[in-house]
Amino acid sequence: MEGGRILVIGLTGGIGAGKSSALKVFRRLGAHVIDADKLARQAVRPGAPAWHEIREVFGKSVFHKNGRLDRGKLARAVFGNPDALSSLNAIIHPRVFEEEKKAIAMVGAKNKNAVVVVDAALMIETGSHRWKDLVVVMDSTPENQLKRLCSEGYTRKAALARIASQMPLAGKLKHADYAIENNGDMACLRRNASAVFAKILEDKGIMLRGSVKKA
Repeated sequence: MEGGRILVIGLTGGIGAGKSSALKVFRRLGAHVIDADKLARQAVRPGAPAWHEIREVFGKSVFHKNGRLDRGKLARAVFGNPDALSSLNAIIHPRVFEEEKKAIAMVGAKNKNAVVVVDAALMIETGSHRWKDLVVVMDSTPENQLKRLCSEGYTRKAALARIASQMPLAGKLKHADYAIENNGDMACLRRNASAVFAKILEDKGIMLRGSVKKA
């Protein structure tokens, strides 16, 4: 890679589009992966600044008795309420971005030629895609998203509401440098994700240890 600078890839897509599965493929092929959702969970651990702010804004009702945040109750509190959602995002997103950048810097300090993949569902919506070197979007039909969500325990009504609440796929794809089609089975997704990752490495002239492994 030119100048020995790490490559930061943003991976995003709608709910049920297969981001987590694609992320596993990228990890197997040699990428360092960062899950923004995990960073968000760390940001709201008991006693953390975001934990206190959420408690102040939303009250004790969105917490378990042991003090841990009840993510389900919080999600229901902000779902369909733009003002509440905006307040929550203002608390969590800046801290997640800060932790993302710290994690990327840590990787770069150890390996200046690394490839880092950041998985974040709201990457386009929050604007954090702008400081990624390139963006990969999961391309899946609403019908297939619905099937996956229902298989995970969502009711059809709840799954449709979740899909409808997010930015339409067409809007995300406008920002995509690469897209991973996910409308088949898991084996098909793994092949497609592997092919896209290989294409990125080829386009950027990168050779990673483990990048030739099959997904």
